[in-house]
Amino acid sequence: MGKSKKDEKKKNGKNGRNGAGYELINRLNRALSLEYAATIQYLQQQCLVTGQERQQFAPFFAASSSESHLHAQNLGNKIVALGGSPTIEPAKVREGKNLAEMLRYDLELEREALDAYVKAWKSAQSNPPLVFWLEEIISAEQLHVDELEKLNAAYA
Repeated sequence: MGKSKKDEKKKNGKNGRNGAGYELINRLNRALSLEYAATIQYLQQQCLVTGQERQQFAPFFAASSSESHLHAQNLGNKIVALGGSPTIEPAKVREGKNLAEMLRYDLELEREALDAYVKAWKSAQSNPPLVFWLEEIISAEQLHVDELEKLNAAYA
């Protein structure tokens, strides 16, 4: 027997705590799926990067994976606190064949994550503490985008 729309909305936060709505929980889950993907993508890149770039980029990719993992943990906990259920599905993970491709895929993923967080921020306006929390993450994501744009310009 399938779930009713009422059951599905409740699961995804329509009747969530702290005034969280279905749209907000979905947007937070989109960001969560991107953080899962970033955790995996950066971890794989840390393993795959070779040659002269390995010494510089393996620690960068490892640190980026750890940071994405922390974001995923925090997002999952926030979604539950708001009455939703964290997704278990990562977004698409892309495998770069060389450093330039890896950095390009990372920039695209970080831009998607930034966009997802901004959309969640727009949906969270009735919850000031959540807005402030999201603004901190948005600031960090923007710094990632800025850094990856510079790296892409240097290694493209």
